[in-house]
Amino acid sequence: MNPEPPLLIIAPLANTLDLTQVPWCDAAKDKISVNHDKFQNLEMAEVIVDAMPFLLTRLSATETSQIFNSGKCDQLLCALPPATHSAIGVAPGDNLASARHLSEINRRLLLLGQWIGESLGATTAAWMPSRRLTSFAWFDQAVRRYLADGRIPFLFQTSVAEVGSGCFVTSGLHYFAGQELRLTTAEGYDLAAATRNLVQIIYNMIAYGKIISPARSVGSHQNEALIFTPSEDLGHVDVRISNDAHDADLAKI
Repeated sequence: MNPEPPLLIIAPLANTLDLTQVPWCDAAKDKISVNHDKFQNLEMAEVIVDAMPFLLTRLSATETSQIFNSGKCDQLLCALPPATHSAIGVAPGDNLASARHLSEINRRLLLLGQWIGESLGATTAAWMPSRRLTSFAWFDQAVRRYLADGRIPFLFQTSVAEVGSGCFVTSGLHYFAGQELRLTTAEGYDLAAATRNLVQIIYNMIAYGKIISPARSVGSHQNEALIFTPSEDLGHVDVRISNDAHDADLAKI
């Protein structure tokens, strides 16, 4: 079974576009090869980047419109794509799916999306695990920064919603860590203080994976502790901020 594409690149695509014949931009021409034997007479193609296979799929304008007009994505500094635009989905190949969280895979997947967008005049990009839609220009800049300094574009590949006073939940972290998090702040915490802790936790979970047992860690400020309690099915982890860190036996994640 082919994986659902996590990345969508949306552009004014011709109905006749053959995914095995993408007019690649100069940056991609010598770095992409196409497996012409993988799919035939389907709107799919397997492309190889640095010996890693990725699956491209074509969505019609109607399918693309249905995704974004149904409220499935939150807009990040962009407008909805025109109804005439369609999308190309990008996913790790079958033998990469279990390693999708690795930086080497994620970097090349986003780079491939960048090349597709540059080659086809993309207007927007979407990351479906986090339900984020943004302009291709913003996506392009975020990918360039990621490739330059290794900082994952977490504002795109994850999202955070405040679901109650002082309670924040993530979307998209499951793609990398197999787990979402729910952060509960102490009374008097503002959004900035919560965000500082969220960013650090998200980076740690992307790097080291899910939290499988109760744990404590230092917070973003002195005398601040983060108390982790994973759910029974490990599908999410509850994180509570405590100011009573001086008597805690702090352990890193």
